[in-house]
Amino acid sequence: MTGSDRPNKPATRLLLSLLRRSRSALALALVACVANGVSSVLLVATLNRALSAPAAADLPLALRFAACALVALLARIVSGVLFAGLSQDTMGRMREHVAARVASAELRDVERVGAAPVQSILTDDATNVSMLFFALPNIVMHGSIVAGCLAYLAWLSWPVCVLALSAIVIGSLGYRIGDIRAIASLEAAGNAQDRLFDYLGSLFAGAKELKLHRERARQFVDGQLGAAITEVRDHRRRAFVAYAVGVGWIIFLFYVFLGAATFLPSIGVHADAQAAAGYVIVFLFMLVPLDGLLNNLPTVNAARVSLDRIERVLAEFEEPQSAGALPAPTVPVANAEAAAFDTLSLRGITHAYFHERDERMFRIGPIDLSFKPGELVFIVGGNGSGKTTLAKVLTGLYEPEDGVIEVDGVPVTREMRPAYRERFSTVFNDFHLFDSLLGIVDPDDANGNARAAADARANALLCKLALDHKVRVENGTFSTRALSTGQRKRLALVVAYLEDRPFYLFDEWAADQDPSFKAVFYEQLLPELRGRGKTVVVITHDDRYFSLADRVLKLDNGAIVDEVRGVPHANSGVGFSHVMQAEVDVR
Repeated sequence: MTGSDRPNKPATRLLLSLLRRSRSALALALVACVANGVSSVLLVATLNRALSAPAAADLPLALRFAACALVALLARIVSGVLFAGLSQDTMGRMREHVAARVASAELRDVERVGAAPVQSILTDDATNVSMLFFALPNIVMHGSIVAGCLAYLAWLSWPVCVLALSAIVIGSLGYRIGDIRAIASLEAAGNAQDRLFDYLGSLFAGAKELKLHRERARQFVDGQLGAAITEVRDHRRRAFVAYAVGVGWIIFLFYVFLGAATFLPSIGVHADAQAAAGYVIVFLFMLVPLDGLLNNLPTVNAARVSLDRIERVLAEFEEPQSAGALPAPTVPVANAEAAAFDTLSLRGITHAYFHERDERMFRIGPIDLSFKPGELVFIVGGNGSGKTTLAKVLTGLYEPEDGVIEVDGVPVTREMRPAYRERFSTVFNDFHLFDSLLGIVDPDDANGNARAAADARANALLCKLALDHKVRVENGTFSTRALSTGQRKRLALVVAYLEDRPFYLFDEWAADQDPSFKAVFYEQLLPELRGRGKTVVVITHDDRYFSLADRVLKLDNGAIVDEVRGVPHANSGVGFSHVMQAEVDVR
């Protein structure tokens, strides 16, 4: 099924929802477009009458001509300004809508869809939709002029009007054939664009590997990336060639109409030279807006295809509980007491996913675990044993297929999962570091006292982690993120500390650290968190520190195969105690 055959109700629904807040501006802009079209037709009618009117009527006709010209000018300016605003507002709202939908989606959907299709619809497709509002005024105005000219032709001569309509109908049939092919090419170009964005991401992510291997760089740039660029270009060129042929066909048929209206005696033109001049004036006046109308239709079709693509990509993400906005957290981000618990349990938890390395479905569970405040737990196991997946299930990022997660005996339902996730501060191995203390510093803090306090705590932590010579926190923003991987992990640890939540999870945090910082992490930071009543889970391979944990859980092939309980340790750490004793509450 081609794009033109497929129902476009979802696309129309999305566009209408985006325009809901601009209904008045849209209505006024459309009225201005129609006013421009009507006044333009009155211009040509007045001009045609003036050419055949006696000299006594010249002044009234001239005044009417001037009035129509002024109305046409003002209507065009008003519609242009309004549609320019609608274009940018709609593109901005569409990007906000897409961003909110992705942010509200489940992590599994985000990982499955990937960034490339979303980047494509946020840039190319959103731009196509915004261009609709530059084409729409021309379509309405030119359409009004063409319709008015046809009505005027009908008033002058029904046979001539029927001939003109026949030319339009026959031309539209040929245009439709090209339109179907063009829409199919635009859809293919959109799919190729997704691949292009994927390769463009690799151009940056794989920059080191490309620099070190000239032949790899050549094959990638000239081969994969170049092929994607060529594919997008060729599909779009075919689409617009099809439109150009269709426009040329309709214009040619109008030339045929002009010849028939002028030279065929059956039309009755030869009997009245004055009527012939009127037909020619109306036709020539109509030719330019007709050409403009047809040349703007590809923009409309491109916008329709882009709206369909946007809907298809968004359909890959599960419908959020509150469309268009992130759900408000039930538990305040920095309120550890509100999120506190006595027991957090996993009962019969299972989760399955496709294991790319082994090209098979991998399953963790069933897993039964319980965690209590003030407990330090290590999770160990080989690569691919399911440790990080278990961590994502535990923190509510993945939904278990079977089993239940309970907090103080209360099952965590799907509706409760966003609030459940607020209990965790994490630093995953593939963490992302934002450029400011988002969610910790309130941007609406009027006097700045809370922001200054957060800055002070953050900078004290940076000093303890030997990062103060590299980065500072000012007004809740990091001075730089241009750090090594180990340093960026330490910076992420600062963010986690400032969140002050009851449950901490670290996924291979110490893997990129120097031995001295490993010792600080295991011997000072973790015992101190435990001493402050935090539940701490650490995914690690550092067996020399296993004795510090209350429990060591070994995971193999998705199942817990061993659990070793240790002895509680008195060492609570001294490196951060004077910084973190105060409750972190910057709201």
